[in-house]
Amino acid sequence: MRFKWESGKERLLRFMKISPLEKMKWLKDMNVFTAKYLSKKTKKIRQRLKEAR
Repeated sequence: MRFKWESGKERLLRFMKISPLEKMKWLKDMNVFTAKYLSKKTKKIRQRLKEAR
């Protein structure tokens, strides 16, 4: 959520306070969600980009 009263530095500090474990859980949830609901075409594109790294 973006607050107008919050500066960029304050926003960054707020996100830095989130524990690494919580961030990893959030990333895992997002990956599960995208794997479940993306189209086959989009999944193929993501796979090609992943292999290119």
